[in-house]
Amino acid sequence: SSGINAEYGGVDTEDDINRLTEYFLVTQEENPDMASLIHPNEVLKAIRHFVSDSASPNKLASHKPALEFDGAAAERDSGNDAAYWQALASILPKSHELKWDALIEGLQKYHGVLAQRAKLIEETDKLQNQNSELRMLLQQYIGSRVNQDLQIPPTHTIPSEMLRDYAIDS
Repeated sequence: SSGINAEYGGVDTEDDINRLTEYFLVTQEENPDMASLIHPNEVLKAIRHFVSDSASPNKLASHKPALEFDGAAAERDSGNDAAYWQALASILPKSHELKWDALIEGLQKYHGVLAQRAKLIEETDKLQNQNSELRMLLQQYIGSRVNQDLQIPPTHTIPSEMLRDYAIDS
């Protein structure tokens, strides 16, 4: 069967889903028809309530939502928060933390190199386009009829190797 383990009653039918959904909703005392979702920190507690209620059928009849909402700001016991976050901060050993820091530093340097490379590629493309445009202009100037009227045309002063390199016909 799919869903939560069958030994706890499972979530196999639409009724089971609707029953599970009730554990994630709280009703307001001043407006019982209006419900809102429980705080994300309370989800695990709600699932535990559902599983324990599903394990003992006599509790199903007396089911109450995981939290009651009294209309005022929902008060939450935050006394254990500091200990929780402190314990969470020490999950990884210091050696792993140092490896992650080194990895982050290396990846940031690599990102910098890639960003610089992207700028250089962009600059190279611009220079190649500019070079093509200048070659076309040079071909137009050298091939111009005005050059034939000159006593010493530019094609006679430019070395022939250079004319061949730029595919300029004299």
